[in-house]
Amino acid sequence: MRRAGGSGGGPGGAPGGGAGPTNNGGPANGPGNDGGRLDVAMVLKRSMEVFGRDIGGVLIAGVALVIVPGMLSRGFAGSSAGNNDWGTLVMTLRGVCAMLYVALVSWGIVARLRGRALAPKAFVAEGLRRAQPGLQVALLAGAGVVAGLIIHLFAQHGTLAGWMLDSMLLTAGLIAVCVAMPVVPVAVVERLGPLAAFRRAAALTEGNRNRILVVALLVALTLAPTGVLLAGIAWPAGLGRLAMALFELIAFSLIATVPAVVYAGLRGEA
Repeated sequence: MRRAGGSGGGPGGAPGGGAGPTNNGGPANGPGNDGGRLDVAMVLKRSMEVFGRDIGGVLIAGVALVIVPGMLSRGFAGSSAGNNDWGTLVMTLRGVCAMLYVALVSWGIVARLRGRALAPKAFVAEGLRRAQPGLQVALLAGAGVVAGLIIHLFAQHGTLAGWMLDSMLLTAGLIAVCVAMPVVPVAVVERLGPLAAFRRAAALTEGNRNRILVVALLVALTLAPTGVLLAGIAWPAGLGRLAMALFELIAFSLIATVPAVVYAGLRGEA
């Protein structure tokens, strides 16, 4: 993995002097991995670096699209128990906001990795303008996760059949992560539709999927204990909603940042 802005790059850090994340070096370069072997340690290091440097834009977008919707949805759920239709609508809107946040942050992170740091206002404004392809892909991926959870509910837990079903779901999930981790930044940066973005992500990750699995497991091990701990605390009224919303902001920020760095690394741009 090399840093952006090397020889031959223009002001935007992209080959040919582009103004930021563009389709330069996209599918026209042919299938397969563009940048060689993925460096797991560098992915983690660069993820923390770019997250810290873009914290202003991340916080502005995160408050609007993760924290506020999360707190409102939990407050609504507590005050309208039994109204399943409204509860489902609110949760759906909350999920859409979170996926929009992931797509928005993906754009800004790749821009920085290509040498074009965005001020907080531009980080949010450009991200919103560019987010549509990534939002479509993120919603499709989210629908797949929900489908897996629904299937999991029908498993006969405690039986061999239930254990086998859970094992297959876990295996399918891990394979999907290894193959398609950078699919949202692919869609956002290269302006691809969902099917084309998944094909492009699969081509990029070829030869690096074991290392991508390591990255995914490290992120999961970082988030899971904190989530369990927060869920088990008896918070005072209101404070629990805020704590969980802040945790969700961190979680969705990692979900957006790490795949964007992986994408740039696979392209040889991180």
